[in-house]
Amino acid sequence: MEDMQLKEAIEQINISEAVQQEMIQNLRRQEEQGRYRYHHKPHSIKRSLSAVAAILLAVGIVSIPVQAGIRYLIKERMESIPKEEMEETLEMQKEQTNGADLFSREYSPNEKQRMEALFRDYQNGIFPERQLLIVEEEEQVTEDTLCYLESTGCFYLPDRELTDEEILEIIEFNYKREYALTLDPEVQAVIENHEKEQNEIKTQVQAGGGISEAEAVAVAQEWMNTFFGVSTDGMEEIIYLDEEWFDVPTYHITYEIQSVCYYYFSISTVDGSIMYISVSIPSMRNTPRLTEEQAKERTPQGRRDAQRFLEEQLGIHEEYKAVYAFYIAENGELLSSDITYFFEKTDGNFDQIAFYYDTNGLSGYTCITRELFEQQKGWEGAVVVPVDLEN
Repeated sequence: MEDMQLKEAIEQINISEAVQQEMIQNLRRQEEQGRYRYHHKPHSIKRSLSAVAAILLAVGIVSIPVQAGIRYLIKERMESIPKEEMEETLEMQKEQTNGADLFSREYSPNEKQRMEALFRDYQNGIFPERQLLIVEEEEQVTEDTLCYLESTGCFYLPDRELTDEEILEIIEFNYKREYALTLDPEVQAVIENHEKEQNEIKTQVQAGGGISEAEAVAVAQEWMNTFFGVSTDGMEEIIYLDEEWFDVPTYHITYEIQSVCYYYFSISTVDGSIMYISVSIPSMRNTPRLTEEQAKERTPQGRRDAQRFLEEQLGIHEEYKAVYAFYIAENGELLSSDITYFFEKTDGNFDQIAFYYDTNGLSGYTCITRELFEQQKGWEGAVVVPVDLEN
């Protein structure tokens, strides 16, 4: 069970494509079974085992202890919470087995807009007057009251619009869970080891003439501004280095506003090129499911959009041998909210790009080997459809 929990936890982290894609398949099965709307937190995941929490910290998932730019006011706020209360929060997380938060309904457009503004306010010291109500049993959930059911990890949102106070309570609760993880002795040890490893990699990158962290951030912010049309102002920024998931040391940069949007970039330390992009906007994952027939009808246009993105946004101009559309389906219905396109290159590798089918917005991009492509073809429920290159 521990392996599966880890895969669930890192769905949207910038990690190797093999691990990420395998985990995504597991989460889609979970979604199909539960039929809840859900939101995967890329660096604030509830774990049932402290050892798993330590692994999450090692790959940069928990932001508070490893994020250099955390605002002092938040740190001070978390440190003011009684230790006993934090320990209870940690125990709650250990006892939970689900890999994602659940929501009784999705946020309204107005709530998302206010969430973005209030997230920025929270970082600047505007805190809630009360704590989020936590209940133990579903029978304690009342229709008009915001609460969190700890046994299922579900936020019950009232049918009315959330107040600013209630949104701030949710934001603080998420920070509180993150901070509680740092009380675990195993996690504390991992934090120290993580910081040591980061310093070692930075030294290697500098010695090899690689780009600086500031240069990598400039690349990511340029993408945010010019392609996505989104400012990083008021977003939480998380940065870490690794030298395992790609052939070269890589900066992984995340910009996020809790429950609203998450943008992930993997940037080569050698030349600043984009290795991986992923966009997660929870509202886009709550779209009506396509039938396989509908998906096949959309693939010609999807292929054209994907190739246009490769050429115009990434500057990739290849003579591809073939293109395949890919999705996971069950009983004639897609289990995901995006369709992936694999462009087969002459060297046998693939440019992999995915779009949300409802909005046609980018879901993710990376380059993978044929071996990984063949692995994905073998997944349960995998559907691979050849797409005409000339159509």
